[in-house]
Amino acid sequence: MRHTVLAGLVTLALTATSVLAQPQIEGVELGFNGRFLPGALTPITLSLRHSGPAQNFSLEISQEVRDFAERSFSEYMRLPLSLAPGARKTISFDFLIRSVGTPVRIALLTEDREITHTEIDLRERWSETPLTLGLGTSPVPSLELIDPAKLPKRWTSYEGVSRVLWGRLDPARLSAEQRLALLGWLLRGGELVILAGENWYEQSSDASLAVETSASGWWAHLVPITNGRVVRREFNGQEVSWLEGDLRSGARVIVSAAGRPLVWERPVGSGRVLLVALATLPDAVKLPERSPDELKAPAEGDHLIIRALGAQVIPFPAREIIGGLLIAFVIGVAVSGMLATRWRKVSGGIALAAIALAFALFQYQHSPEFSSEKYSVHLGVLRIWSGEPIAWEQDWYGVFSRRPHDELLSVTADSVRAVKPAQWAAARPASDIIVEMVSPQMRALRFHSERDSVRFFAAERMTERVVQFTVNRAVSPPQIHVYNQSSASLRDVVVRIGDDLYKLGSIAPQTGLIGPVSKLDRISKAEWLNSLPEGRRMLWHQWGTESVSPTLIGWFEDGSVWVKTEREARTVVRLVIAQGD
Repeated sequence: MRHTVLAGLVTLALTATSVLAQPQIEGVELGFNGRFLPGALTPITLSLRHSGPAQNFSLEISQEVRDFAERSFSEYMRLPLSLAPGARKTISFDFLIRSVGTPVRIALLTEDREITHTEIDLRERWSETPLTLGLGTSPVPSLELIDPAKLPKRWTSYEGVSRVLWGRLDPARLSAEQRLALLGWLLRGGELVILAGENWYEQSSDASLAVETSASGWWAHLVPITNGRVVRREFNGQEVSWLEGDLRSGARVIVSAAGRPLVWERPVGSGRVLLVALATLPDAVKLPERSPDELKAPAEGDHLIIRALGAQVIPFPAREIIGGLLIAFVIGVAVSGMLATRWRKVSGGIALAAIALAFALFQYQHSPEFSSEKYSVHLGVLRIWSGEPIAWEQDWYGVFSRRPHDELLSVTADSVRAVKPAQWAAARPASDIIVEMVSPQMRALRFHSERDSVRFFAAERMTERVVQFTVNRAVSPPQIHVYNQSSASLRDVVVRIGDDLYKLGSIAPQTGLIGPVSKLDRISKAEWLNSLPEGRRMLWHQWGTESVSPTLIGWFEDGSVWVKTEREARTVVRLVIAQGD
């Protein structure tokens, strides 16, 4: 009896030791103070503890999504993970939450064996509208006050955020990664509202040219004024601290009070920075809303890839040719049989002709134009803004698969998502899609394609300014300078200065062009638009914009964002729009 009890205790102790040696999920933080916007990428922070030996794991995040007909599919994401002995590790990532009706499940795996898991209930803290975050501001309704240390380090985490209010906070309290994430969010279309007044003493610092690495340079780059100074002034019967300054190039005053600027605006890519002269925004003052053209959502390009793939001509062997060859083959065999006893040489010739026809049929069906198993379209828009240190790129990919196949698609992007055509909203996808984070800038998509099926995806990323474009209008005629830093040719380039368009032709990789516009061929806008192929015209009508700044317009035909797979015929159209410095 004693031996049995001792054996049981030893077994229990070994089991407990084994359990304690496995990694444990200690805590999970979702969104911003638990708040998030369904349908947008949401930041999730995970705290782990590991008492066992050094080991490699994988983290699997998933959510089962059900529609009104109780059909379901799952959203999956996998991250590689290494844990040292006795390690405590905090991991942050962004996950697309599509529904609030089912929990998000987080599981820790080793060799496809689940060790532990946790679930996040989403029903309490979701928001119907994009969030507004507050940094160093007073609490107000519908405002999520955020500790600066918890601000995300990835622009993708801000997808469910429409506005950030900045109060009494020194920009130096943010890390370089946090500042770059905010800049990326602004370029994508975010809105930063700076409440100055007496807060300016804490906010301002000496300017620096190092926008990406210096907090002072980053701040000076964003604010709409220079030489900011705080004065005492009477407003609404009270003496207040009021910010004054000199309007910088590209900025404007959008609200005035008593003949003095109250709110300045500076465009930053597709977003904007608003600077308020007071530490609080008066209730009577309403910030102007942006126009629909300024609020173009990335998803607006989704229908383009669906149209583009639908317009793609998929080559199939002609039935008339195949039928004719088969009929000739059958007739040849029949005639050869009839003549076999009398004219053997003739029948032998007919037999050889039939063999030749069979070989021709085989060659025809396996000719290069019919050999591809997949036909795809890659559309992209690369936008480069004057004075901004980074550029923004959006890409869409659609693929038609002729045969069932397990696919592995690699994409160089900060975020990637599946695009579902609206007319298929009630249809169940052919299979689940697993997104694997290979590296911070690389994603791998795993999915199964059915026979004669289509898939659509969208990706976004911050990237370097691969095209440098400047115009010197201080001389006559104006001088232009273009340099293509990419590894692909920039094709059919035109430059727009005012209402005039000038043709530059194609610019080879790592090649520049310098010269006066007077030596370039002028082309009318109507003539240029009529010269565009259908794919280019679709992209331009969707994303081309009129600008007072000189603008370079060109096209890349390389598909480096979406890595090409085997036996794939791909059409690539990427629009480049660069504002002149």
